[in-house]
Amino acid sequence: MDPEAEAARLRAAAAAGKPGAYRAYAELLTGLGRLDEALPWWARAADAGDADASRTLAICHKDRGEFADAERWYRTAADRDGGCAFGLARLLQEAGDTAGAERWYEHGAALGSVECKTNGAVLLAARGVWDTALERLAEASAEGDDVAAHSRRAIQNMLRDLDGWRAALARAEAEGDPEEAYEALRELLDPERKAMFERYPRMVAEAEALYARAAAVGGAKALVDQALFIARDDGRWAEARALVERAHERGYDGAAYVLGVWAEENGELRTAEEWYRTADAADGGHMWACFNLGVLCVRQRRLEEAERWLRATGVDRVDEEEGAHPFDEGEERIVAALRDIAAIRADPERMPPAEWEERLPGLRARAEEGGPDAWFAYADALDRLHRLPEAAEWYRKAGTPRALLALGRMLYEGGGAKGLRMVPYYEPAAAEGDAGAAYDIGRIHDEAGDRRTAQIWFRRAADLGHGRAAWWLGWTSEERGGDPQHAERWYVRAARSGLVPPAFLAGRSMVRRGACAEAEPLLRVACEGEHEEAPYWLAEALRGLGRAEEAERWLQVAAEAYPDLLHQYGEMARLALRDPG
Repeated sequence: MDPEAEAARLRAAAAAGKPGAYRAYAELLTGLGRLDEALPWWARAADAGDADASRTLAICHKDRGEFADAERWYRTAADRDGGCAFGLARLLQEAGDTAGAERWYEHGAALGSVECKTNGAVLLAARGVWDTALERLAEASAEGDDVAAHSRRAIQNMLRDLDGWRAALARAEAEGDPEEAYEALRELLDPERKAMFERYPRMVAEAEALYARAAAVGGAKALVDQALFIARDDGRWAEARALVERAHERGYDGAAYVLGVWAEENGELRTAEEWYRTADAADGGHMWACFNLGVLCVRQRRLEEAERWLRATGVDRVDEEEGAHPFDEGEERIVAALRDIAAIRADPERMPPAEWEERLPGLRARAEEGGPDAWFAYADALDRLHRLPEAAEWYRKAGTPRALLALGRMLYEGGGAKGLRMVPYYEPAAAEGDAGAAYDIGRIHDEAGDRRTAQIWFRRAADLGHGRAAWWLGWTSEERGGDPQHAERWYVRAARSGLVPPAFLAGRSMVRRGACAEAEPLLRVACEGEHEEAPYWLAEALRGLGRAEEAERWLQVAAEAYPDLLHQYGEMARLALRDPG
């Protein structure tokens, strides 16, 4: 049956209030990509007691980043429907409400949801309730849940390994051998076990306790590894640093290197350099402390010094011919850094601008006599000259939202700091309505894999007029959520900021739904911006408006400028051209 005819029939049935018609009409509209029209009918079905409709509504709103609406719709049926209970628990878990998630997983399991039973058991395991978790996973596995079976095996293997580490450590303790105590726990730092610690936080505490015992035998290295586990919790940062400092006092040269890395990740550039120098001064030096010092100097355009530190790693030659040297992956990083130095020297644009060097004395004089604006101006000049530690001091002294934002960007984008650690520097400007600051926070969270938080910040940025944030929201709606109407609205907002790709995406979406008059101006913008596919879709829009000759001219433009057009669009494009050539 013709989709539009079927839609008309179901709409009439839904308007008459026939049983099941609300949902049937909503499903058809959703399948046609007309979610905006479908949502009110899903809501009517949900209000009539359809739990599946409640769950569908919640999922749609969650995909759109409308988390409060998603939670509201899940709650309308979560007390009687295992699927909604599961969705609500997942939503709460992603928002950091673990206790709330655990309650709803428990409720959903009682309603018969095996997914709730599995996820609830995993949460129990995450806080160390091993026996109950394994029992429930066994039940879920018997009910046919493969995820439960896999999780149960993983936990059993993990607990078996834990017993093995305890036994090996006990033997080392009995012998009083610090090196053996450290070796007994080496597997804990295997990168393949990272996911285990992320999924089961109780294992972090178990590992920490083991390393504390190893350190008590006298092993300084064990103190550092204990600190690495503690440092996963930002609230225990000072405690972790104190442990590494103790390891340094005991003579472990690797401790100074770790302290340098942590300082650099926190944007403490002077402290980082001091610790790297300390690590290099230890017996035999520390190769990666030398490397990090070299990179730190490159960022600050201390190129001669940078080259000395990089050469001090032991890499004493760089073959010009690609692939001619026998370096391993680590050494390749050193070679790449040396090549970057050469590239900087050859490119005046990457060297500190001389005019700012000339302005510096005057800016310094005004800063010493002035206030926040003068301090910011001096910090900005130092930043441009790549004198990052000094710039950081003056940005902090200025302390305004603008200065803190500049500080965060400098440290993250050019100073080696971790993005998530720098977010507090961005937040004051974002709170004052700085769209760029809000966008940058979203980008940092997106790069860290936290889509929910990223979506929240991109939405704030887009509402403040940030085009790239709106583009990201449109793309996620279309590519991840299958919601072309929602995506189109964000693309239109992004296009208003002058961005070409979202102008094309919005125009193409409009052509596909038959809104050719709306599409034309957006596609013309995309053509002016030389978007490869825009001429073809502009031609399609013009054909839809009955302007065949004009459409043909744009098809010819497309075929001449982008030869692969005919291959990409196939028969549809060939038929539209009178003479495809």
